[in-house]
Amino acid sequence: MHTAQSETINRFQSTFDVQPDSRIVAIELAGDDEVRIYRRLQGRITEERATFQPWLVVPSSVARRLGSVVDEIRLNGDARLNTLVKFQRWSRWRDAFRRIRDQELPALAFPSPAEQYLTLSRELLFGGLEFDDLVRAQIDIETLGLDPRAPDGRIVLVTAAVNGQEPFLLRGDELDEAGLISGLSEWIQRVDPDVIEGHNVFNFDIPFLVERGRRHGLQLQWGRDGSAVRIGSAQRFKAGARSIPYDPVYVYGRHVVDTYQQIQRYDAAGLLASYGLKAAIDALGLTRDDRAFVAGDEIGYAWEHDRERLVKYAIDDVLDTNVLSELALPTEFYQAQLLPRGLQSVATGGPGEKINDLLTRAYLLRRESIPLPDEPRPYPGGFTAVRAVGSFGPIVKADVESLYPAIMLRDRIAPASDHLGVFLPMLAVLTERRLEAKRNAQLTERHAQARWHGIQLSLKVLINSFYGYLGYSRAYFSDFNAAERVTLAGHQVIQQVERELEQRGARIIEIDTDGVYFQPASSSSTFDDEQCLIDEISLATGDGIRLAHDGRWRAMLSLRLKNYALLGYDDRITLKGSGLRNRREEPLLRRFIQDLSRSFLAPDDEPAVRERYLTYAEQILASAWPPEDIARTETVSEASRNTELGRRLIAAVGQARVGERVTVYQRADSSFAPIEDYAHDEDRVYLLRRLRDTAERFRVLYDEDTAFEYEFPIVSLATDLAQLRASAPVSQPRLF
Repeated sequence: MHTAQSETINRFQSTFDVQPDSRIVAIELAGDDEVRIYRRLQGRITEERATFQPWLVVPSSVARRLGSVVDEIRLNGDARLNTLVKFQRWSRWRDAFRRIRDQELPALAFPSPAEQYLTLSRELLFGGLEFDDLVRAQIDIETLGLDPRAPDGRIVLVTAAVNGQEPFLLRGDELDEAGLISGLSEWIQRVDPDVIEGHNVFNFDIPFLVERGRRHGLQLQWGRDGSAVRIGSAQRFKAGARSIPYDPVYVYGRHVVDTYQQIQRYDAAGLLASYGLKAAIDALGLTRDDRAFVAGDEIGYAWEHDRERLVKYAIDDVLDTNVLSELALPTEFYQAQLLPRGLQSVATGGPGEKINDLLTRAYLLRRESIPLPDEPRPYPGGFTAVRAVGSFGPIVKADVESLYPAIMLRDRIAPASDHLGVFLPMLAVLTERRLEAKRNAQLTERHAQARWHGIQLSLKVLINSFYGYLGYSRAYFSDFNAAERVTLAGHQVIQQVERELEQRGARIIEIDTDGVYFQPASSSSTFDDEQCLIDEISLATGDGIRLAHDGRWRAMLSLRLKNYALLGYDDRITLKGSGLRNRREEPLLRRFIQDLSRSFLAPDDEPAVRERYLTYAEQILASAWPPEDIARTETVSEASRNTELGRRLIAAVGQARVGERVTVYQRADSSFAPIEDYAHDEDRVYLLRRLRDTAERFRVLYDEDTAFEYEFPIVSLATDLAQLRASAPVSQPRLF
């Protein structure tokens, strides 16, 4: 390694030279000129105060106009943001920040006192702590309605647990509603958690508790200082391509985490069909044998007639919330040990902001000026292609591990504005640490293995964010030319992998940026055969590029780009792509896609494609589908009144709260109705049409329209299915 590069890495490593055993679990503003620091020492929380001078980084010309500045530090270098200004009080900082925002002046500003303190102090959260050292409180409520403003929307059960242990229960047949709400607040103060968790806790549980408490003149006094819960302005949580609105909740001295959000980040591969608590737990294979279930529309009935089952169900909910937290939250926890921000901010923040934190902290600790973001421009995306349509097997996926970061390290691609040269050393050190964590995960078991797995996942998230940061419009060190260089180099690498595979007799099915699905030359290849092939190609791709075996399947159904079905050797079907996975569709259509894909993938084991389709149509005609299978779940939004669908939805459910999820079905007169009002009056014409429309997604598998029309004939209310079944088949109906 070059001496200069080695020195730069040493400089980078010093940015992580924090107090190794600080054990800080939270930092909050105290008054106007101090922060309160909470530490967990020997299982107990200690509290201390430290002087705090809030700060901004601005151009020198802006600094002279701010006023109320107690310290002005000129930063090294000629980047635009060259002056660090400090204020005596938070109120003065807030006034200055408002002026800068209103006048749209350039500035680097963290609106969180905790982030400001951590950025300049060299301290980080959770130093010397493991994930299991956190005290995490899981909470859940059961209500008789979904609208907390409605007279019948009262809370009847409150359940809670600490780290999934010692379930705590408050019952509406023993306490009035005010007693349930105040009892939960007392419990939280008693167990003193660092983190409060719930599933959909931002958009349901806590807002519901706040509103019901208001009706009784109560506040949720959950803060470590005894303060009330605060609900912030609407934000959007991003998980991959999904963007979900939510209202953040803040509790003084504690972090609030929503496992509904976290499980979506955990499911980066998009394998889960639903992120509801019970559905996610079941899909992950984590459902307990004695788990109780009560459907949402049955809670009122269960409260009146089967109360103990409802109690068991509520307790199981908090236990399952803990299961999801233990699965998904360690990634965010170990990131928080690297980033100058709180756990809640890490858990909800985007990847670009996290790299911003790393770079700006490195520069400010060295008193170096900060550049403004590069001028945005379009640049090519990853290389994608479908080479074959149809059903193929067996299938193997070869994946280039961290393709773009590997290219950046190999080709020394970094932001042009990074004059300190910390970007690549950061990436190199994080990559080395991740590889070390992966090795440790392979060498350990149980608790230690889980710890190392959490660390390597958190580092993987950060590492893969470095490329996106180059093309992030709000990144201070963005560089769109560098992003384009990385992308084009990625095209060359993945196309080389394709050529190497084809030269060895493989059939390429699909290429997607950093992965290739292919059919090996031998239909009887073993995992070891496949691994040897991939290792051989990895050597051929050159230094710094590592190819990994990323999965093997019995068969693959390829339809179009990023839309395919995989049949595993365990006989499970995995669907990918918007054409095959749409959570807003009626469950019967989602099941139809699953079953139809199975018929294409395993024709010798399953009912014929045409018979699958006709059976579904037959059940629609006979009104044989249960209401939950023909219903759809929609979210009420501010814009609902502006669309025809939204107006029909509101007409069906009345004054639903914005953000509320409602389940409705379409009646024969085309109106929507709540699922609990189902009266065997569904719109069968609509369902038959939607069934046929869904089948259209598979038309690409047929080279003649007549063949497709034979397998998926149009069915109406007057269709004689027996006559259809007796019609003569079309020869060679499909491409395979």
